[in-house]
Amino acid sequence: MRNPEEYFLEKYSRQIIMEQVGVEGQKKINNSSICIIGCGGLGTSAAQYLSMSGIGKLIFIDHDSIVLSNLNRQTLFTEKDIGKSKCEVLTKKIKNINKSITVNYYQKKINENNIDQYIENCSIVLDCTDNFESRLLINKFCHNKKKILVSAALQNFDIQAFIFSSWSNNKNPCYKCIFPDLTTTENQSCDEMGIIASVAGLGGIIQANLALNYILKLHNNFKELILLDSVRLDIKKIKIEKNKNCKVCC
Repeated sequence: MRNPEEYFLEKYSRQIIMEQVGVEGQKKINNSSICIIGCGGLGTSAAQYLSMSGIGKLIFIDHDSIVLSNLNRQTLFTEKDIGKSKCEVLTKKIKNINKSITVNYYQKKINENNIDQYIENCSIVLDCTDNFESRLLINKFCHNKKKILVSAALQNFDIQAFIFSSWSNNKNPCYKCIFPDLTTTENQSCDEMGIIASVAGLGGIIQANLALNYILKLHNNFKELILLDSVRLDIKKIKIEKNKNCKVCC
């Protein structure tokens, strides 16, 4: 039987041999904790790759149960899982991928009264929700509690992605800076707009990659909106400035 050090070095050998990672970088990954809010197309894909990369702790938050229409894009769920809790099933699947990972889950819908107790013990939050009410709430919480926020949104063949650190200086924007007129009453989800399967997976992978870049102190641009058109394979990066009239971060 291998000792823990040998197991660690072999399992993550393909990452450790990279100059940008190494043993110390892999240990940083293993010592990191990430909260994923929303266990749908984005969340399941991000969770899968973060667990494979060696993240030490994941927290899942989602109040929904699995339905048949989820299965075209929400990886790790099967027809046998229909009717079960998304975060409970995802937890079991992730533990099968990485037996060493710690996973906590909460089958709850976040709101202003409970978000603090679920997300307090992590430094990075992935917003994988599909409604503006949740996105605005998560953005405000992450700014106030000084947490890194990685957000993504999907529509048809298109992906938007961002990484926010609006609290760290007076120049970095928050989500509300980009969408100042957005209200909690607006709602555009995949159920209403449609989504192709591969785009959901790719969006979650981009979120996972942004989080890993931050952990490893690689390229991090906190003033950038990433837009991906998966039909033309066209990537655009738009510089975003802090809105001096933002009610959240100014």
